[in-house]
Amino acid sequence: MLRVAVIFESSPFDRKGLFNAVHNRVKGLLGTGECWVDAYCIHSRDNALTRRLRHTSYVPQVETVSVDEVTYRMLWYRFSILDHLTLEKFGRRPLFFKRFMSLHVDYLKGYDYVIAHSFTGALFAYEAAQRFGTPYLVTWHGSDVHTHPWRVDVIREDTKKVMDAAKCNFFVSKALMAASERITSTACKEVLYNGVSEDFVKYDEETRLMSRERFGISAEEKVVAFAGNLVPVKNVLTLPHIFKAISEQYDAPLHFVIAGDGKLRKQLEALSSRNKVSFLGNVAAEDMPALMNCVDVLVLPSLNEGLPLVCAEALRCGANVVGSDVGGIAEVIGKDNVVPLGDDFVPRIAQKIVAMLEDKPAQPVPEDISWAKTAAREISCLK
Repeated sequence: MLRVAVIFESSPFDRKGLFNAVHNRVKGLLGTGECWVDAYCIHSRDNALTRRLRHTSYVPQVETVSVDEVTYRMLWYRFSILDHLTLEKFGRRPLFFKRFMSLHVDYLKGYDYVIAHSFTGALFAYEAAQRFGTPYLVTWHGSDVHTHPWRVDVIREDTKKVMDAAKCNFFVSKALMAASERITSTACKEVLYNGVSEDFVKYDEETRLMSRERFGISAEEKVVAFAGNLVPVKNVLTLPHIFKAISEQYDAPLHFVIAGDGKLRKQLEALSSRNKVSFLGNVAAEDMPALMNCVDVLVLPSLNEGLPLVCAEALRCGANVVGSDVGGIAEVIGKDNVVPLGDDFVPRIAQKIVAMLEDKPAQPVPEDISWAKTAAREISCLK
């Protein structure tokens, strides 16, 4: 049986996005019965000052965290303001993080393969390959390709280095793989979609109405929702304008929902005062299927994306989805359901949402978005 280490940077204490994607990939690998998997989760140790600067919350510094019978060994590093300045202001490689990696890379010794996710995990995998000769695979999920390498030259240089040395680089969408060509054209690459948790299913009408009552939504209201981080890359400041445009065109009870949190929340709340908008904050992962069953149309107006699983989750629960024509959004919801960014983006996407509210179109989840298919391909690369 193959011994595999999976390593990535995320948070098991606020399970969404990257953590959920990696977690389901780990479960998929274990489910094949063909490998033993040890999972390592990198997490920063922020003091009160750095938590405030980075908009992070306090988390307990424990050795391990277990989720769905998968145990994650936590690798804690202390976030350094000096490292932040070294990287962001002077474009140099962080010294303290390099020391942290050097002290912890021995955890990856003795494995047949290392599977890394995103930039930090890939750096560890590369270091393990240099020290122990361990081959590695990397999955790239979004901002690690389309945003971060273009902030600082050394991040782009290191991203190219680890991509070129990997046995294979998986990209969660065709659009993301295409974007990676700006970084390197010589690495081994292929598209490998993430899947959707089996928890996301369409409820029967009685259960759906109970879910609506739980979230304060009446039976007769049509729900247009956004779910995600309230940060600039998600283009969330367009939401109040989109909601207003919908209200002007659709003459029936409407309820707008924003699920998520982030530094733009207060600004969003101020802009949303004229519409009926429920701000739910961060919704627990186990409650997301119930919320998605309340939604008629999910809107994702992002400026950049990898493969937004929230779109597939909504579709599985019977909602329609419309979004901006960026990243892998069209690969999930179809080219007919995306709108190009531009001066007329708000009126065009509002018009498309209204059309969906009036005449619900069929939007199936693409067959390739499957955890079983993903696990089978990863295993085939390990043999």
